[in-house]
Amino acid sequence: MRWIIVTLAILAGLIALAAWGPGSLNAMQLVNAPADPSLQILFEPVREPLRTERADLHGAEDLEPGPDGRLYASLADGRIMVHEAGGDWVEFANTGGRPLGLSFAPDGSLFVADARRGLLHHTEEGWDVWLGAAPDGPLVFADDLTVLADGRIVMTDASLRHAYGHHLESFMESEQTGRVLLVNGPDDFTELVGDLGFINGVDHDPATGLVYINETWTGRIWRLNPDSGEMSVLIEGLPGYPDNLEFDPATGLIWAAMPSLRSPDLEALHARPFVKRLIWRWLQIAGLPALPDRPAMAIAVDLDGRAVYGLTGPAEDQDGTTTALVWNGELWTAGLDRDGITVFAAPGGNKVQ
Repeated sequence: MRWIIVTLAILAGLIALAAWGPGSLNAMQLVNAPADPSLQILFEPVREPLRTERADLHGAEDLEPGPDGRLYASLADGRIMVHEAGGDWVEFANTGGRPLGLSFAPDGSLFVADARRGLLHHTEEGWDVWLGAAPDGPLVFADDLTVLADGRIVMTDASLRHAYGHHLESFMESEQTGRVLLVNGPDDFTELVGDLGFINGVDHDPATGLVYINETWTGRIWRLNPDSGEMSVLIEGLPGYPDNLEFDPATGLIWAAMPSLRSPDLEALHARPFVKRLIWRWLQIAGLPALPDRPAMAIAVDLDGRAVYGLTGPAEDQDGTTTALVWNGELWTAGLDRDGITVFAAPGGNKVQ
């Protein structure tokens, strides 16, 4: 009998060590709406791209139209590239970090959410740091931003627990520490909303001043009033994890790129933090399983929260898309860990009725 008790005690100790020992996962609960099956019809036609531009440009996490009529891209090596009128891509600037979100101020100057350096403002002399990155600054994961008509900036700090490059840990933890900030000037900011599950892409409607934001781990898009801080759900139950968001003033549509489909099996674990702790330990030992195909994917939503268009590109052996927008009558996509800029015809059909 004694050996049974000793064996059980050892097993209990090993399980506890696996769940709470060094390198363990700080798993939390997350309640979110599952993927809405009625949206699936949007994504059934597989669309072939028109072309891929500059496959040597790696990691264009964000694409942003400039006030000069050109298209800008933030690359993994720190460069900001610009698409010239003649069709070529040339270097505009280099942040020396990892630029993610791009946005232009009313005076035409560029602001960048740089995951390694913080909130940057491009000037003739170089880069001014408006908000620094941790540990010296307040930003843990500077992700995206939009500059309002009055010059204020709404930006996302995706996670207060995990910096750039650790999004898998953030997802498995289902941690909800992301926040939305309102920046009035250098080192001058307030927190509008907190406790969000990897808050990500952000843009605004210049006609109303309302802001739209992707919450990645919940598959949700929010509507935010930057003056009052009031936030409400625009749409949830998206089929993928929304990343960057672009508002198209010409059509009034909100475009959200989705680098991956939702994972019902993994999301089922969000209600079971202890099980997640054990699975994480197993993944540390055995490694990650093979990932499913991650074709180019994006969804367009109108201002009433109705899904209007969907994009699914062909299966391919590279990462999915983190940015999608209509520019010059075409749908341009790119990704955080993807080669080149993939261009599709702007969708004109397959609406959800």
